[in-house]
Amino acid sequence: MKKHLLFALLLTCTFSLFAQTPDFGIYGYAAMDGSTTGGAGGQVVAPTTFAQLQQYASGTTPYVILIDREFKGPNVLKMGSNKTLFGVGTKGFINQIGVSIQCQHNIIIRNIRFTMSGVPISNDGENKIQGFNFDPDCIAIQADDETLPEADRKSSHIWIDHCEFYNEDPYVMLDKDRYDGLVDIKNDVQFVTISWNYFHDHHKGCLFGKGNSDNFDRTVTMHHNKFETILSRIPLQRFGKLHMLNNYIVDCPDGNGLNVRINSNAYVEANYFDNVKKPIFGKPEEGGKAFLKENVFKNCGVLPSVITSSLSPNAEPLNSSEEFSISTYVPPYLYTKLKIAANDVPSKVTTYSGIGKLQSPAPTITALEGEELIHLLYAYPNPTEGQLKLSHEVKWALSNSMGETVMQGETDHLDLKNQPAGIYFLNMEGNVQKIQKK
Repeated sequence: MKKHLLFALLLTCTFSLFAQTPDFGIYGYAAMDGSTTGGAGGQVVAPTTFAQLQQYASGTTPYVILIDREFKGPNVLKMGSNKTLFGVGTKGFINQIGVSIQCQHNIIIRNIRFTMSGVPISNDGENKIQGFNFDPDCIAIQADDETLPEADRKSSHIWIDHCEFYNEDPYVMLDKDRYDGLVDIKNDVQFVTISWNYFHDHHKGCLFGKGNSDNFDRTVTMHHNKFETILSRIPLQRFGKLHMLNNYIVDCPDGNGLNVRINSNAYVEANYFDNVKKPIFGKPEEGGKAFLKENVFKNCGVLPSVITSSLSPNAEPLNSSEEFSISTYVPPYLYTKLKIAANDVPSKVTTYSGIGKLQSPAPTITALEGEELIHLLYAYPNPTEGQLKLSHEVKWALSNSMGETVMQGETDHLDLKNQPAGIYFLNMEGNVQKIQKK
């Protein structure tokens, strides 16, 4: 009887940092309209070269792609739909490689360090990665591929979680145009969640909307991210809807935070701004709007006229040219379990944002095969021709399809070369993964 494997939940994790940890599941816009599942149900692979990485990332075939090393450019990684990129431990590093999501859907990127620091650029009026017609963004999500019919120029359902993004200290590297954004979103892009990431050391953080003609109703949730030593665009929003929840913006004494521009709507809730020159501002003639709720402003330099803060006693009011209207937009999803008090944001977000916080036993996939529930701990590549890597050193036992134990040990790898081809079950401290030996 043919068995069907149904992935019910991708990348649910167990943690060992504290007895009680935050809920790191998918929330916000990326969880709406069918949710975002990435490469769930696809083969788990671990590329060793950039060519292999690009091969797995391309097309629409689902893959869970484990990044267990540094990949260095200069280059551009073109993502296809139905993919998960997941860093193993703290090893995943995308260095001088811009990630392009162009008219693609259903993509998850988690637990990976990104930088464009030092990437060679060419300048013909606008900086591009040398040899590529691509801005030096760490991740660029867009939908303007002119080879596609206009109706197909869309990107949707993107989840970027527990990553780290940086370039150079903006007080040392003074050219604000040397790099572009850390995560930029342009054109018709829907259902994006950016969560638990660490953004730091950069001039221009995140741009949502490339100009005043980029008139699309983009939908983005940003929650529990840390922004440190960023001088602008946290983020800059044109058009669309943004829910900004429980973010920690710190040590940007000359920096500008959220900039609500032309016809944008932001719901800014329970964030913590500490030592930020201008946390929130707009441009009245462009009609940008924001609703502010339960935020903390500490040691900030310039605040909207609707805000008074005892923690920023010397703050000046915004100039009239930088005020904004009050938005009536409200996020259309539930998030009660996700939200924490603004005063708890600095400690919680600092502790849990960035890479290496999805602790061992690392990425677990909850799967359903028939009526049997199996918890999968990553062993890869799977299928395998013999050599099998584990996500960390662990006690394990390998059983054949008859339930007989054929191997056991306590290592971070297995060698199945002497085992016949077939189906095996690898038990790693109670987590069982189905293994196919070719």
